[in-house]
Amino acid sequence: MRHRFKPCPGILAGLAAASILSACSSGFGGFGVGGGGGASPTRLAERSADAGDFQTAATLYQQAFDRDPNSVEALVGLGRAYAGLGQFSRAGQALTEANRRRPRDPDVLLELARTELGAGRPQAALANLDVALARRPNDIRLLTGRGIALDRLNRHSEAQATYRTGLQHDPTDFALLSNLGLSLGLSGQPTAGITILKELVRDPAATSNTRGNLALLLGLAGREKEARSVLATDLSASDVSNNLAYYRELRTMLANGRPIGSFESAAAGSRPAGKAVPASAPKPAKTVIPETPTAPAVTTEITSAAGTVTASGGFSPAAGGVTDPPSPVGIAAGGPQ
Repeated sequence: MRHRFKPCPGILAGLAAASILSACSSGFGGFGVGGGGGASPTRLAERSADAGDFQTAATLYQQAFDRDPNSVEALVGLGRAYAGLGQFSRAGQALTEANRRRPRDPDVLLELARTELGAGRPQAALANLDVALARRPNDIRLLTGRGIALDRLNRHSEAQATYRTGLQHDPTDFALLSNLGLSLGLSGQPTAGITILKELVRDPAATSNTRGNLALLLGLAGREKEARSVLATDLSASDVSNNLAYYRELRTMLANGRPIGSFESAAAGSRPAGKAVPASAPKPAKTVIPETPTAPAVTTEITSAAGTVTASGGFSPAAGGVTDPPSPVGIAAGGPQ
């Protein structure tokens, strides 16, 4: 079935932001998430989140938190689930509370950084990742996240150095190579990025998003015939034409010295297949974000700096906390893979 590329908050959320910065089971080895019986709420919630069913995961993590309001693992799981649902404010509140209870823990900071990237706050994500890397300097997930944050800040040279540091530890890591290729292309080195991504699209791990990023770099290099061929694998003829038209807009931006890596300018460079927006007035494309389950009624409360922990009603964010992000930007050729 032919389809548009999946929406994601910002062109440099990264090819692997979701898989590398998510709280997958390997990413939480030190947490013991899901410990206990095989049918425990945390175990089932983890499986649901890994399968992409974040609504079920949120419900199950809430049940785990109701059972044990002192559980940092449940708070981290809630943060992950809310982030997966696009509710970055609620995710940020849960993860900020988890970080307060277990400060400087690299796994908590990783998940908090993932949420901050999703909310369009790369500077905050970078700060948390640097704290985590001070304790775990060779963690591939942390290095990948740091590179993504730097790219979102248009600090491409630093981002590329970070990806290469990670590749010293794992020279064939798909996510590091993918993000390095995209970063090179967006920093004015499309040929170098194309060389990397051309190899990766032949990998079994490659998806439509991998191919889309290759098409983007081909378009930035003015190689429209090749870009059209890559796009045609996944898109209709009209959507291919719309993407190519938008690549021309991006080439104009780059020729005029306008960066396209930051969150704001990414809105111009990451439209879904559809009508192009003039480079002089980039606007983010809106996308529908699913709602999370309704929280149960609040009863007994224990207030903390981040929010209100309720004995039977779950985690209720404090007023004035992390704000909801702008409408996520629809990506023509990006996303988490």
